[in-house]
Amino acid sequence: MNSFKAAISAMALTTVGLGTVHAQTQVSLYGQADLFLERANTGNGQHLNRVSSGGSSVSRWGLRGSEDLGGGLKARYRLESGLNLDDGTQQNNAAFSRWVHLGITGPFGAIDAGRMWSPTFVVGLKADVLARNRTSLITNMFKGATDSKGVAAGLPGFLSNSLRYTSPKFAGIHAEAMATFGEATNSSGNGGGFNIQYDKGPLYLGYGFQSLKTGSAATPVAQPDTLQTHMLGAVYKWKPITLYGTANFNRSSAQNSRSSTNYQASVSWNVAGPHTVLAQWARGKTAHSDVSAQGWQLGYDFALSKRTELYARYARVSNRGGSRITLNGAALTGADANPSFVGVGVTHSF
Repeated sequence: MNSFKAAISAMALTTVGLGTVHAQTQVSLYGQADLFLERANTGNGQHLNRVSSGGSSVSRWGLRGSEDLGGGLKARYRLESGLNLDDGTQQNNAAFSRWVHLGITGPFGAIDAGRMWSPTFVVGLKADVLARNRTSLITNMFKGATDSKGVAAGLPGFLSNSLRYTSPKFAGIHAEAMATFGEATNSSGNGGGFNIQYDKGPLYLGYGFQSLKTGSAATPVAQPDTLQTHMLGAVYKWKPITLYGTANFNRSSAQNSRSSTNYQASVSWNVAGPHTVLAQWARGKTAHSDVSAQGWQLGYDFALSKRTELYARYARVSNRGGSRITLNGAALTGADANPSFVGVGVTHSF
């Protein structure tokens, strides 16, 4: 495997025109392959069977590397592509739909530019037992501020055309600040955010804030509205048990918009050896309305090795007041349907 990685690294460096591989330059190939067989209930007794990608972890591959520039400075980059392993297509029809950034690190911290996670996404991911994968209730249920009809927008994830600063860690505390450029002639698509995180010993605490203007360079808005997201996250490791919790609040400056609040709690328990069980609960509510949803999920992981796991999942969501929350993108039969799914799969990291 090491010789294979070395060959790929050499090929990658040659391809991007970096020339001779020097001792101070490091490049690595990495990724995750994940497939699961799923039976979904879309409501009112309607079912579908499918092979899906990313039931436990997002299927992806990437290249990342760094070069020692001396004086404590390093240049670094990351190129990561999301894959739909069930049919071989790329996620979002982009060659690199996930991480794409280049930057400099040093005693001052790190400065990166490109496509990266929003500051609020980072906090939500770390405080989620399923790391915001496809089956996570945070991914499926957490919605942003809604319009007057209760139609919700998703929370910020990867943001393109962004500049990010990451501070050094001191006494377990570090922070990130990000500016996003919509590249329109007005403020369409512009944004800014930050987070502050404490991660030391068994405890993780994080708070993130993100503000984004509606529209983009491709689809500018004459008078952009402002969407705001707040995310709180906490993790406590009490071996063999790990506890997770998340609280989220969203609002919009749009006329007749309605704010939303979302909560999640989950637990992971390494019962013995390769056996781990998990449970997750989440709730979402639209302000000044009856629109709400509540969901729960149970899971089991069996580690075949450090890189390969078998897993099983069952989840269910109850919609109320016209809510249309679904699971894994399955089309619902209508409002207030109660979707569920059961699935088994395998995931392998490399």
